[in-house]
Amino acid sequence: MKFLEEVRTRMVDRTIDGTTHLVPEPYTVRTPKLPRDKDAVALVGVSGLVLALTLVAIVWSTVSIGQLLGGGVGYAAGAVFDIAWLAVLVLEYLARFDPDKRQFPRKVGWLLVLVAAAAIFLHGWQAGSWPMAAVGAAVSVVSKCLWLAVFKHIEKELNPGDAAWVAAEMSKAGAKLAIAGARRQAAKAEVAARLELLAAERDLNEIAGLDHLPAAAKITAEQVREHGETVDIMHGSPAPLNRANTVREPVEQTPNIAHLARVELTAGASKQEALEAILARVPDAKQTSVEATIRRERNKLDGAGYR
Repeated sequence: MKFLEEVRTRMVDRTIDGTTHLVPEPYTVRTPKLPRDKDAVALVGVSGLVLALTLVAIVWSTVSIGQLLGGGVGYAAGAVFDIAWLAVLVLEYLARFDPDKRQFPRKVGWLLVLVAAAAIFLHGWQAGSWPMAAVGAAVSVVSKCLWLAVFKHIEKELNPGDAAWVAAEMSKAGAKLAIAGARRQAAKAEVAARLELLAAERDLNEIAGLDHLPAAAKITAEQVREHGETVDIMHGSPAPLNRANTVREPVEQTPNIAHLARVELTAGASKQEALEAILARVPDAKQTSVEATIRRERNKLDGAGYR
């Protein structure tokens, strides 16, 4: 038996000047060399040979069908036939432990091979060469038969009990994948819904203006007046629309003294400043009535927590 020397590392104590630390120390281990798996080597060699023959069949089929279709893009169309059944071979290999699932790609593969062989035979017949027609058509069929032989060797036949156990395990794994996918989609939908709600709340906050702002927020009276022209700050009443699905048109409204007082006081104006601003905007208003309204609205704001 042959052996291989493998260098490994272990931690050992090393003391210098009375201080001990763990340090790495290399050491050599002899391990037996596994014999080469001749079966695996043979299988790889056979698969390589079959793959090479398949490439020859693809080239032959592409040239023949391409000439049959008039050349040019016809060559690209010709490559589709053999590449298609070669791709189905991969699906057949992936389903090697599930006989029921393996049957469909195998049948599709044979159908594609027969279509390619018929097209190659038709090309040879049109060229007037029966040998070229027969041999050319047989190339793809032989490649398919060789792959079938390789898969027959790779496939592991299971008795009914083992097959049922494998099917149950695959079903359980498939159920876990399905549940994970469903939960992932549900999580994405939940995230999207929450983002939509946050966006809607943000828009509502912008529309409602100062009704949703903290009391300590500092804004100018001019900004509040701009909001006040379209939105009732305290009650959140939007300006009326003329009709559905049309552009909003400005609606003239009679200035409301109480509303103007709330706007000025919420913006941080004093009673005197609020009085002057209201009289400047509504010259016809009585000063005593405006002062009384300002005091009343000031008391309401103080009771509501606005300072």
